[in-house]
Amino acid sequence: MDSAGELDSFLARSFLDLEQIDENLFRSKSLWKHKFARGVYGGQIIGQALVAASEGISDNQHIHSLHSYFLQKGNADIPILYHVDKTRDGRTYCARSIKAVQSGRIIFTMQASFKQPESFITAHQLTMPEVPHPDQLETATEALERFRNEDQLSETSYLIGTQWYDGFPAIIKWIEPDQLLFQKACYPRRLLWVKAKGHIDNNLHQNTHKCCLAYLSDSFMLQTALMRLAPIKNRASMFNTSLDHIMWFHAPCKVDQWLLFQLESDHLGDGRAFCRGSIWDINGTLVTTVAQEGVIRHEETPSKL
Repeated sequence: MDSAGELDSFLARSFLDLEQIDENLFRSKSLWKHKFARGVYGGQIIGQALVAASEGISDNQHIHSLHSYFLQKGNADIPILYHVDKTRDGRTYCARSIKAVQSGRIIFTMQASFKQPESFITAHQLTMPEVPHPDQLETATEALERFRNEDQLSETSYLIGTQWYDGFPAIIKWIEPDQLLFQKACYPRRLLWVKAKGHIDNNLHQNTHKCCLAYLSDSFMLQTALMRLAPIKNRASMFNTSLDHIMWFHAPCKVDQWLLFQLESDHLGDGRAFCRGSIWDINGTLVTTVAQEGVIRHEETPSKL
């Protein structure tokens, strides 16, 4: 996998860059935690673990799936060590097991599988929904500013939201921005266009783009389940955190070009939410399917897992 230092993209250069300190052992260089978050952003741990797993993989092998579990929250002030075990090296498929360790504790585990391309053509795929082109839509930050000017959003909520979007290494455009306000209960389904900030060299391995997509995919899943609970006057009162994260990669992707995320929640109960997502490129090719279960509780309920 090409060095992250060769990337112009802030996402890959800063958030996914790792230091190799021994064979099959890597250390994070920087960790991102939002000012109001409890721990390191989960998508960064997923992405970094996948970067570590991709090292030493043959150029003709690409990531096709990952299954991961979050066990402890990460501390942004302490580097994370990624231990990689070469579980299997076959002719077509190979597998890696990854443990993320911090202060001697395992905080995250992942199983990642890679394969060689095959010539079988796509027989069918989920059709991309018809939505406005991203050029016709405002960015998430522009939407928040509009809500503030229309007195639909407090100054505090505006500042929290803009700080998050400004720090996030991707441009976000919601198909229905009003859903960000959680003012009206509705079917838990959201659509948004996502594109990494900056440019990623076209000569880099496809696995680089998939590591970046893994980073981005953890961002908006669980909040989709909250749409049934609207109106929510204070979303800060809702504790939510990821328990697991699963991805299947169906086709090559470019994260510095627009990708459409369709997110839905099939279940919310017992303090848990199950959400799933489909991701298409702008030409309508289904590139990834993602699923996640997470904890959702009211803040007055003890949040120690």
